[in-house]
Parts: sequence; C-alpha cells; structure tokens
Amino acid sequence: MRVRSFARQGPAVSRHLFGKFTEHLGRNVYGGAWAQAVTNPAFAPASTWPDRAELLRRLQQAGPACGLPALSSAMSRALPPWWLAEGDLGWEGDGGRHPALTVWSPAGDGRLITPLELPVHRTTRYLARLRLRCDMPLEIALQPAGQGPWAVGRIPACAEWTTREVALEGGAAAPAVGTPLHLTVTPAHGGCLQLRSLLVLPQDHLDGWDPDVVRLLREARLPLLRWPGGNFVSGYHWRDGVGPLEDRPVLANPAWPEVEWNHVGSDEWLRLCELVGCEPLVCVNAGDGSPQEAADWVEYCNGEATTRLGALRALNGHPRPYGVRLWEVGNELYGHWQIGAVDAATYAARYGAYLEAMRGADPALRAIANGAGADWNRTVAFAGGGSVRCLSHHGLYGGFADGDDPRAVYLEHMAFTPAYRRLWDELAAPMRETGQVPRLAITELQVFTRKPGLPNNATLTEAVWTASILNEAIRADGLVELVTHSALVNHGGGLRKERGVVYPQPVWWTTHLYGTAAAPLFRLELEVETPTFDVPAPRRMPTAADAPFLDAVAAVDGSGQTLVFFLINRHPERSLRVRVALPPEADFDTIDVQTLTGDSFMAVNRWDRPDAVAPVHHVRPWTADPWILPPCSLVRLCLLRGRAVEPEADAVAPPAPQPSS
Repeated sequence: MRVRSFARQGPAVSRHLFGKFTEHLGRNVYGGAWAQAVTNPAFAPASTWPDRAELLRRLQQAGPACGLPALSSAMSRALPPWWLAEGDLGWEGDGGRHPALTVWSPAGDGRLITPLELPVHRTTRYLARLRLRCDMPLEIALQPAGQGPWAVGRIPACAEWTTREVALEGGAAAPAVGTPLHLTVTPAHGGCLQLRSLLVLPQDHLDGWDPDVVRLLREARLPLLRWPGGNFVSGYHWRDGVGPLEDRPVLANPAWPEVEWNHVGSDEWLRLCELVGCEPLVCVNAGDGSPQEAADWVEYCNGEATTRLGALRALNGHPRPYGVRLWEVGNELYGHWQIGAVDAATYAARYGAYLEAMRGADPALRAIANGAGADWNRTVAFAGGGSVRCLSHHGLYGGFADGDDPRAVYLEHMAFTPAYRRLWDELAAPMRETGQVPRLAITELQVFTRKPGLPNNATLTEAVWTASILNEAIRADGLVELVTHSALVNHGGGLRKERGVVYPQPVWWTTHLYGTAAAPLFRLELEVETPTFDVPAPRRMPTAADAPFLDAVAAVDGSGQTLVFFLINRHPERSLRVRVALPPEADFDTIDVQTLTGDSFMAVNRWDRPDAVAPVHHVRPWTADPWILPPCSLVRLCLLRGRAVEPEADAVAPPAPQPSS
C-alpha cells in the first residue's frame, strides 16, 4: 500500500458522512434515547394501539419476563401494560387524544403495577411526575420483582387536577443490574383516583434524554442527526409535539404498531442536537401533510421571535432560532408502504410546491429531494428545472431467507460496496444532465437481512460493511453529500438499551472511529495491492466481480501533521499483512492504531457483555514494519508528527487466528 504524494485529492472530507438517523419506531425514542421509563405513561387503552395482534404478543411476553402474570386480568388487556393486584380495585379508562384512568379503591388495599427498566448501575435517584386528582394520599414505589419497596414517595390528596413531582431515592444497595423492577401506585385508604399521566425519570436525565446516550454521541463527535422519520414522518404533524406536555395528544403511531405519546417533538429533538453538538436534518411530512404545514415548521425552527411561529417557539422556551439548514422533503414517497405514496411526476410537482413554500420561510435552507432509481431520479431532476439540489437514496437491501448460508451472505455484502459506488454514478447522472452539481444523500443505511441467524445490523458485519461504504463515499470526492446511518437506539445498528443499560453495537464503533478522526481531512492518492474474490450466483444484491479483500483510504489533516488510514479486511477468516510506503519527505514519529474486530463476522455485543466487540488501542514509534489486519476488521491507523513515545508492551497487533494471505 503506497501513498504516492501528499497532494490533496478533491474537497475536504465532509464530516456529514458520519451521521445517524432515528425515528419514532419501536424503542428507538421512547424506551431508548428518551430517559422516561414508564411504557404506558398516559394510561392509553388498548384501542389506541394500531395493531392489536402485535400488542397481544408483547403483553404475553412482558408479564413473565418481569415477574408478573401473563394477561392476569381484563385490565392488562385493556390498559397495557398495567396490572391490578392485591385488592379490590374498580377502574374505568377512556380513550381519545387525552386519555384518563379512574380507579375506585373501596378498601384501600389494591395496587396498580407496571414493569419498567431503570439504570440502577448508574443512579439510585429517580423522579415520578404525575398528572392527577385524588381524594386519598398515594404511595409511589419502585421495587424489585418479588421483593418489598426499594424507593418510596408519597403524594397527598388533591381535589383538583394538578401536576405533582415526588423524589424516589433508593437505598445504598441498588438492585442488581438486570433485575426486573415494578412501579407501584397504592392508595392509602379507600377513595377515588384519576390519572392522566405518570412519568418516571432518572434524576440525572439531561432535559429528558438518557445521559449515557448523550455521552456516547458526544464522545463519537456525532456530526449530523436525521429525524423524525422514516415512515413515521409521512403521517406526523409537528404541531402535535410542541407546547406543554399535558396539552399534547396521545395518538396511534401513523406508520408502526406503537403509540405516539408526543413527549418528544421539535424542541426536544433540537435540544438533543444542542446537547450533542450535532447538526439536525429535519425530514418533513410530504405524505399527508401540506406545503404550508412544512413552511410553518421551518418558521417555527428558524424564524425570528418576531415572526408568528418564532414567537410560539419563544413562548415554548427557545427565543433564539434553531437555524436548521438541512430539510428533506418527504420519505420514500415512491413506495407503496408509505402514506401519501405517488409516482415520480407527482412527487416532482409536490417537491416544487413544498420547496417554494419552505423557502418563503427561510431562503437559506438546503433541501433534499426523495430519490429512488435512475428513472425516478431523471423524472424528478428534469421536472425540477434545476431546483433539485440533492437526491436521497436509502441503502436497504433485503430478500434474504433463513436458510441462506451466513458466510455467503457476508461475502455478498462485502462485494456489494464497490458495486454501490457505480450505482451512485447512475443515480446522480440526471443531475449532471440538467446542469446541476450531482449530489446524493444516503439518509438510511443498514444491513437489512433482518434474520438473527444471518449477518445483520447487530453483528460485526454491519461495522465492516458500513466502513466500506464510508470509504467509497470518501473516494467519491463530494458526490455523496451526507450519510445518516440507521439508526440511533434499539432499531438498526447503533446503540442499544436493555434493562436500563446503554451499550454500543459493533457498528457504533465505526461511527466513532470515523467521526473522531482528525478534521478537516483531505483524501490522498493511494495504491493498493490486494487479493480479490467473486460471489457466485444466485445473488440477492448487486455485487462487483474481483471485489478487493483489502479496502483502504488515506487522508491528511489540514495541518499536515496527521496522516489517517481507514483499512478494512473483508476476508471472513484470514488476516492480511499490510506494509505502508510513504513519499521520501514523510517524517512521522508515532503510529496510533485503533483495531475493531471480533471472533467472527457474526460477533455481537450484549447488555451483560457490552465490550465483546470494541476498538483495541495501540500507540508506538512509527516504523515501516508491516501491520497485520485481523479477519473481518476495521483499523484506523494514524501517523503523527511531533509526538514521540516509548514503545508499549502490547503495541503489536494481536496475532491473527488464521495464516495471513
């Protein structure tokens, strides 16, 4: 592997290539990045859920997993996942946009119970926040399954609707990590209780966000976050998610078998971006929304406090405009699964109407149009008459079956990435033909097998595959404007949160290693010799012939003091021996190496083994000795000037489990 010269190739490498995507799906937001822990905090009845069969399946699993009976009463089916226990309680729930629960306790000897997961490894201090009225005092408690209360708070009677907060502080001995916990609500004596909401947050939350999630995003220097969808956004109306929480409606999720509590809206998401230090990319509802609704959203985010909707934002606690620059007009509107799906010509007209309205609110915004295949892109680009600044693409390739050979599936993904580079040229060609600078935005990307027995987004395969695509994007010299990899927490490959524990999946370390490299970086010309491979038919993805096992890019920082290599060994079993040759004028002192690998391409992390796949760090004086890349690995190799070090005892990369090739 030889760097021919230190002449910079193309523009600076955009840090927007290392972004993430998230939406209101599963436990991505609620039960994931959001710190609030109660599963049904608004006492919504089962009729609110859009998919009753999926709800029933979850309830049948939830009780036994948390030390509660499975579907122990009519209430657990009607008000998931709350249980009645130990006494004579009567109840009545209502639905609608602002549900409420009424409970009668004739003898004061019953309880409401719901399971929840808390970060007991991190804190023993929690806060319960209730919207209620009641003619008796209440006891709110946290307790391990089958044990007595661990943390207790008390609320006095209140005749009118009010919001009360109570501290729940556990004893010195916290429950073991992973212990099922229950939240209980116990009347002190007979009477009537009405509840509209009950939230539980760790007291170390950051404006509602999980501090472990925020910490990991900060440490990775996450540059860009796309939200709120995804399919979700094609039925999402942003006004439902602003203003006081008690005034926000409880609604069925428009795209997924979930309930949308609307606890997390524009101000919460943009606050997360502020906490992390990343730029937001907002995707607007171009499904069942309207151009005016999108323009109003732009004004809410970016208008001065003297504008109509800027004044509303100021009233909601943020006088200064957020200054959101990147806006995507709709999500996958070419797909039959999408609310408001259309053909290419209709989308082109819709995009034009949205763009005109949105630019009326902020002429400086940068818009992204929905892209699909080359024919769709040509129609949209030509109909746009030069107004299409950038086209999106979603790299989600499925169709794999349970019986497929895992190794063959792995190699098919490895051979896909050079083919993907050629596809980008085809997708961007219509922009060239209309005289535009070609730009693509890969706004969703993940290994999409969705099979636990195959390489999937939780495995090391996802880390190596994503790194290969990022290398292709770096070599494309600006053709790919940004990448927002799917997803943030609990959906796709990124972070996971189980039993209150947040931990990285293997691909998170790809995000981290690229995002924390020196910046700005400029690509250098690199010569690479490598063995290659082919994937035999039949194939479920486009693949390249003679695909390289070694994938490498080299870049230098703006000062010339750091030379960075991103090296990928795609071989599933064999190590690769790499020798770095530099121009004669190179005078680096130190080599700093981060190696990400595992025991196989199927390696995963778990909540109780969160570091099974994590970077191993080595620093030693620079020499031109060969470096060993383990099988299925990503290595970030940095050569540094002006940083002399003593050799470390473990400075040599660990030996490969198979002979090198």
